[in-house]
Amino acid sequence: MDHTDRFDAIDPAYRLLALCARAGGHPLFHEQLASRVERFNDWHKLPPQAELHGMAPLLWHHFREAGISLPIETEQALRGLYLRHRRHNQTHMHVLREINVLFERAGIRALLLKGLALACQYYPDPALRPVSDIDLLLRREDLIPALDLLTSAGFQPRPPHASRTPDLIPGELKVDSPLRAGIRVQVELHSPSVRSEADEEFKGLEIAAHPLAVVGDAVYVPNPWNTLQYLSRHLRRHLFAATESKPLPLKWTADMLSLAEQNAETLDWVSLSRSDPILIAQLEIFYSLTPMPDRLKGVIPIRQISPPKGVNQYPRGWPQQPFSSWRRVGWLKFLQQTFSPPSEWWLRLYYGVGRRSVVWYGRIIYPLQILKRMLLTLLQRQ
Repeated sequence: MDHTDRFDAIDPAYRLLALCARAGGHPLFHEQLASRVERFNDWHKLPPQAELHGMAPLLWHHFREAGISLPIETEQALRGLYLRHRRHNQTHMHVLREINVLFERAGIRALLLKGLALACQYYPDPALRPVSDIDLLLRREDLIPALDLLTSAGFQPRPPHASRTPDLIPGELKVDSPLRAGIRVQVELHSPSVRSEADEEFKGLEIAAHPLAVVGDAVYVPNPWNTLQYLSRHLRRHLFAATESKPLPLKWTADMLSLAEQNAETLDWVSLSRSDPILIAQLEIFYSLTPMPDRLKGVIPIRQISPPKGVNQYPRGWPQQPFSSWRRVGWLKFLQQTFSPPSEWWLRLYYGVGRRSVVWYGRIIYPLQILKRMLLTLLQRQ
């Protein structure tokens, strides 16, 4: 199967969205976008698919920037989604500034992750990067004081009776803001000292990094190197939760590519390639679906590869589906689905392997990892 055949095997709406998974355009991208639009017919499914992947505002932006005319219903739907996300993001930013004032007075410092941090730093318009919550990383000793501070300001813990006993405090606490412009913003407070698989993605992040100037002096953001590695680990962890109905959002691809391109000349790619080959493999897969700017070829040290087989296809069985799902298909079918090799695309995103190693990882490494996860899950239930 050559490069063209692999593209043809990918859903056209996903291909178009993946092509647009970047904050900045460039001549080759605009050329490919115009060509793709000429052959695209599934306009009715594009807005809901774009919204599913957190790409509706960015898609609308790229069409406008490239001067591409759309069917009127599609254009109105995408513009409406852009305006909705703009209002949503503005409310989240308002709540974040409120939190900054509270933390500043109490001497608490927090690290802002993902959504708003990326929207403010790497997108020409923050509304182009939809957000669903506010993620803050705190020192362990600041976790409960921060929770108490927010609760006293009208934020509601979820669940409402979260334990404040030091040994029982989970690594993640959630609170909902008071209504702001008719929106209740969810805030997640993370602590990096709890040792679990989920907290591995916070490795290397430092609270005292760089203040986010548009917010204040209590909210910080990690440096580009640490942010890129964090985004890679975050994506990798969520591969085990993603399904066809709830896929990995392409806005995460846009985050990583936009950060990499805007910091390409200052990142130490040699050291990054040595320390994080999985990250480099992920970038190679993303760039197989959207072109790299000519000015960065030779700067970002990745190979030009064809799209892997099975793009946007996810494993079935456990852990994507709960154990109780066996009742629908039967035990044997459920076990077969659970231990069947994922697609090449999935395996290469998760393990960072080349095409030659896909069979080994799919048939040996992946089933062993699933078995280990099952045993750990059963032990935790004892």
